[in-house]
Amino acid sequence: MSNPYTGTVASALRKAELLLQSLEAGEAESNPLHQSALLEGTLLQLWRAHRAFLAEQGHQLQLGFKPGGEPEAAHRLQELTAARGKFSAEVAELVGLEENPDSWFSAMARCWQGLWRPAGGGAQESAANNGVQTLIPLRQLDTNFSAGLDRESLRHWHRQLNELVARQRAQGQEW
Repeated sequence: MSNPYTGTVASALRKAELLLQSLEAGEAESNPLHQSALLEGTLLQLWRAHRAFLAEQGHQLQLGFKPGGEPEAAHRLQELTAARGKFSAEVAELVGLEENPDSWFSAMARCWQGLWRPAGGGAQESAANNGVQTLIPLRQLDTNFSAGLDRESLRHWHRQLNELVARQRAQGQEW
């Protein structure tokens, strides 16, 4: 049975690699907004690859979720697996990465979550305390939003995710 998520994982990892190559070639060094777009785009593709890999694992375990109903986190995938009376060492490894605050995945997740918080953090809280309602989040687009998001971190996360996917796919084929 063909897994419909395998191609999405491979595509997202390849796109992340291409974006990293652009960063490393120095194509955006003179333009901070361009560099920020490449950094964020790379992180987006890594996150997309991770989510698709969770769905790939769920498909392998025949959990039968509908398109759009894929698990958003490894612990949710583990819950679905346990509800079917199954166990997966691969899913347990993913949960371990998710729960370990020192893992490469946790660092990547923190940066991903940082994309959704306004820069400066206190600007909107200050406005809310003054009774001012802001509908548009404040963010300085030409500055890096997170100290943890840089080429080296992205390269590390890309390598780790690639190795995880390759190793878990190889283990799955052995069975």
